[in-house]
Amino acid sequence: MKTKLNQEEVDILQSHDNNQLKISKTRKIDLQNAVRSAKDTIERKAELSIRISEKDLRNLKLKELEIGISHQNIVSALIHKYLEDKIDLTI
Repeated sequence: MKTKLNQEEVDILQSHDNNQLKISKTRKIDLQNAVRSAKDTIERKAELSIRISEKDLRNLKLKELEIGISHQNIVSALIHKYLEDKIDLTI
């Protein structure tokens, strides 16, 4: 199904195809603010409190010493990899 465009829409489409459209200064600032806001949201750290067995915590801290990364960063990396479907979880 083909949509029929009015003359204004045709003109806009032609201007776009010919790289004649310009972003206004206000729009550029809005875009920069949106990008900055998105980065802040992504990079912002949140605190998570979990309960694990003392044995698991002790072993986690041993891993921390073994690989030189804090146990908080190990847990954070594991969660991130799981959420990105890079590791599987079997219970």
